[in-house]
Amino acid sequence: MDARRHRRLRAASSALAAAVLLSCCLPSAALAHTDRDDAILGFSMAELGISEELQPNIDASHAALMDEEGTLWYGRAAGERAQIASLTKIMTAIVAAEHLDAGDRIVVTPEAAAVGESSAGLAAGDEMSFGDALKAVLTASGNDAASAVAQAAGAVILGGCGQDGGAAAREAAFVEAMNAKAAELGMDGTCFANPHGLDFDAYAQGQYSCARDVAVMLHCAMGNDLVRSGIGHARTTIAVSRGGGTVAVANTDTMIEGYPGTCAAKTGYTLAAGPCVATALNRGDGHEYYAVVLGSSSKPQRFADSEALYDWVLAHRDELQAAAQPADASAGPAAPPASAEATYQLVSAPHSVRAEIGGVQAAWPVVAEVAHADWTDRTVAATVLDPNATATVPREGGRLEQEAALDAVTGHVAPGDVVGRLAFRRDGAVVWEADLVAAEDVPAPTWWEAAGIAVERFLGGFAGLPGTARSELLNLGAMEVS
Repeated sequence: MDARRHRRLRAASSALAAAVLLSCCLPSAALAHTDRDDAILGFSMAELGISEELQPNIDASHAALMDEEGTLWYGRAAGERAQIASLTKIMTAIVAAEHLDAGDRIVVTPEAAAVGESSAGLAAGDEMSFGDALKAVLTASGNDAASAVAQAAGAVILGGCGQDGGAAAREAAFVEAMNAKAAELGMDGTCFANPHGLDFDAYAQGQYSCARDVAVMLHCAMGNDLVRSGIGHARTTIAVSRGGGTVAVANTDTMIEGYPGTCAAKTGYTLAAGPCVATALNRGDGHEYYAVVLGSSSKPQRFADSEALYDWVLAHRDELQAAAQPADASAGPAAPPASAEATYQLVSAPHSVRAEIGGVQAAWPVVAEVAHADWTDRTVAATVLDPNATATVPREGGRLEQEAALDAVTGHVAPGDVVGRLAFRRDGAVVWEADLVAAEDVPAPTWWEAAGIAVERFLGGFAGLPGTARSELLNLGAMEVS
């Protein structure tokens, strides 16, 4: 890696000051609320003209509620990009179940055992049935189990093409199959990058999804008997070959045993995603519901929101259905009025950093990494002051294209300092633009560090190493939200 070679060459430099702020905090606690922009059966609250009593009272920034027929009963920013953390493992289970049988043997590779974070407690060389491995994936949310399952199914995928490869190649083939399945299901707001859902450091690979797509995914999963049997456990054990023993696994969900009718639950959490959960409810009345809550303010709140969604639809299903029907029932379901304009969310970044900018302490999306010209291996995390910015434009016209002008940054950089400019254009005209500002503190080198850097650049030139880090635009671009 270039950065490591730079550091070995920097004999005269001292330890780097002010470590980069890579962690981002949980969303701050918030009260549950209703939102007139929330959608019910494809209509906004305003279009339906319903009272607040007929609106669910939840806290999450993104949510969806779907039934067994695929009807989206409720959505809050349901098509807006978000991180989904371990909810990714639902698709891992779906795709793996299409290539493996319950009795197939899964062997945990060293690569799978070393993934880290959420773990089912597996060790390299452990062997178990695919049926038990699914429990480790869906109940324990084991990243080790998800990687092992992906590699086993990936071997089958590659074998069918007469190919072979190491663990990385098998896992890559599996992720490709995950995205193919997402496309097949119409999950056009989703991109998978790994089988477990980690989204930081080496795993910040540009993955994303949305609440609506997760509901579609869970709907599909519950239609597969093998996956369905693995996702509804509060706690269970799996048999592994390690001395013929067993490994106990437990779910972090509180609804399977605490909310009547809950038949599936998959939780997730990373700093970028916040607390999230996807659950299924079946009370034997002929209906099954799938609730998805993303970006909740706390881990307990994600369950409270899910229960509120279920309480809401169970109490008001008939009233809501009647409100969404046209006056002439023979005309079929009413359609939302077509809009001549579309609104786009402009800022969607793969991770964020915690910083105080302009007196506001928050987790700011990292829209770009801007090279610091005084260093060989340092960048400045950049954001915009309005991360919720949108643009409303006529539907007729070309795509919204983003462009960034990144400054040559030198000296001490403090949060809020301007380090570039981000703009969106459509058919050549600027639709929206804003300064890119630093979201972290990056000091200038001391005189002795500068001397070491000069030597480093001189020596690095012979090895073909770049003199500065690489600037990169990370924003995922405009996404339609209405």
